[in-house]
Amino acid sequence: MTKKELKEKIEEFCENEILNEKTSKTVVDYRNCLNKFYEYLDSDEIEFTKNFTIKYKLYLQELLESGQAKVSSINKYVVIFNKFLKYLNEDYKTITIKQFRAQQKSSLENQMSNSEHKRLLRKSKEIGNDELYMIIKTFAQTAIRISELRYFTVENIQKGPYIDIYSKGKERKIILIGDLHRSLKKYCKEHKITEGFIFRSPDPKRKNDPNKMIDSSTIWRQLKKVGGIARVNLDHIHPHGWRHLFAKAYLELPGSSITELMDILGHSKMETTSIYTRTTLQEKKKKMEMIKF
Repeated sequence: MTKKELKEKIEEFCENEILNEKTSKTVVDYRNCLNKFYEYLDSDEIEFTKNFTIKYKLYLQELLESGQAKVSSINKYVVIFNKFLKYLNEDYKTITIKQFRAQQKSSLENQMSNSEHKRLLRKSKEIGNDELYMIIKTFAQTAIRISELRYFTVENIQKGPYIDIYSKGKERKIILIGDLHRSLKKYCKEHKITEGFIFRSPDPKRKNDPNKMIDSSTIWRQLKKVGGIARVNLDHIHPHGWRHLFAKAYLELPGSSITELMDILGHSKMETTSIYTRTTLQEKKKKMEMIKF
């Protein structure tokens, strides 16, 4: 196979994944990873053999060992590369490569604290950003993913304290506690939001458009800005920050269980939920200080 033919196959593969109803983000990931493989090639003629794929894995290992990429990123390359091989020919399964092993982390890193959460809330209110205040409160009291904010519409809030959603290939209900449910209704009333998305685009031309939601990149940009003002560790402001915070608080409640938390977070595997049960190194150290010999 020539490099030109390979390039055509990469595009063909990506088009096929679109037809298989993969999300646009997934297809972009596929294309980017395979284009990096294409750039790695130094010969115009490619013969897919086990020796060839092992050589490519050694190249990926060099990226890993040199600190140019993390295990999670490299393994994504491996998964997509193997998927592409299988697409080219079923027999190519015999020359796929194995993923790199990652050491299991025993502690949470970059964990947001409750005090940092409260400072973000307080500072958002102080600077007059009511929308960000409500978004932070929603994150903390529901443990939703940022992509699930699209289900927060006036119509869904009016139905009651449960919102039906479809996310990550599964159906589940978002539970709104009384305080949050009342706060969302009050926010809509004060800002004269009567239909559509509750959290709107900041674009002056789209601000009153019920069908135009605030972009996730805008939310994180605002969070980082407020975090800087509130003197919050910016590494703690990330997509799963509030999910970790919620999970920890929930499991500390009397009678709570990890299976309940699994349902709330929308996980299909207990192993995924168990990640949220880990503590920070600081919390481990605090407990260890209490041990007396």
